[in-house]
Amino acid sequence: MRHALWLAFLFAAAVLIALFASANEGHVTIYFPPYRVDLSFNLLIGLLLGLFVVTVVAWRTFAAVLDVPRQAAAYRKKRREAQAMSHIAEAIAEIFAGRFSKALKAAQAASANDALADTAALLAARAAHRLNQFDLRDQWLEKITASDKQHARLVALADMQMDANDAQAALATIEQLQKGGGRQIFVQRIALRANQQLKRWTEVLRLTHSLSKHGALHPVLVQKNIQEAVSKLVQEKSTDHEALLKIWKTLPKEDRRLSRVALVMAKGLLATGQLKTARELIEESLDAEWDAALMDLYPECWEAGESALQQIQKLDTWMLKYPTEPQVSLALGRLCYQQKLWGKAKVSLQGVLKDVRSKPMVKASAHLYLAQLHEALAEAEEAALHYKQAASVYATL
Repeated sequence: MRHALWLAFLFAAAVLIALFASANEGHVTIYFPPYRVDLSFNLLIGLLLGLFVVTVVAWRTFAAVLDVPRQAAAYRKKRREAQAMSHIAEAIAEIFAGRFSKALKAAQAASANDALADTAALLAARAAHRLNQFDLRDQWLEKITASDKQHARLVALADMQMDANDAQAALATIEQLQKGGGRQIFVQRIALRANQQLKRWTEVLRLTHSLSKHGALHPVLVQKNIQEAVSKLVQEKSTDHEALLKIWKTLPKEDRRLSRVALVMAKGLLATGQLKTARELIEESLDAEWDAALMDLYPECWEAGESALQQIQKLDTWMLKYPTEPQVSLALGRLCYQQKLWGKAKVSLQGVLKDVRSKPMVKASAHLYLAQLHEALAEAEEAALHYKQAASVYATL
């Protein structure tokens, strides 16, 4: 299209020049004493145009000749950049392929190009780290001088430090990142791993919640981290019920509803004698979801002589909510036994034995409590029978 327009322009120009020349019969006299030259005006115009064209062509040719060194340098630079990019691509591919020696060699070759030197140094440091050449890794990282690459350098360093199980150094590097506003998901993941290794459980909880809000952790892993952190915190404060309560109150509501978390905290509170608080905690969790371990723990949340009528009613409610769980009946029987409600206890425990869904351990517990109930009622033969049946079930486990 462009060439067609040029041809049209030249054709139009030629037509205009021809028309102008045919209508112009003037002459021009040029004096160069003692010489005189007579020319037609049209010839003079032609000569001037020709001189202009020759001048332009000569100037362009001269400029092109002068520009040859620059073009040659630009070509060589472009070629070197292409080679460096090829080495960068090779280094990346070799790192993913696990051939770290080849990756290091390719990255070293790419580092000869100033424009890609920092990127090559990052790749070389990663390859050296994988080869366990930590001094060489640090040397490559020190070569990264560009200000816009410092963030990448620190992130890579923290990740590699954590990979080498140097959690303290990784957190120190992350602290430098955070001074510059580095709070992205990947950095928080590294910080989470470091704090887990250093057993900083309060920080583990904070980071787990932060990553969970961004969908950066699988829900199963979120629950696992929370359960582990709470369990370790409870162990650390196992003799301080006020500290345990403080931990519990600082947990988000969704964490308190996790049955494993509630179980760990309830056991900790029971160990410090906080029976009422443990009971309320278990009730809150079981109202939200079923958990067999919590149900087994529930009857242990009473002191001798303490009334449990409201809690018996709560168990009756749970029997309606969890009709397929024989352990509710077992817990009800145990609690009624503690309250010396012999009749209701006997009915509940016998119901466990009749329920085909009852697991062997649940049946063994029912036999054991029935034996104790019959002993309390001075029914020795019945007590002996249930003790024997309980022992028989335990023997098969």
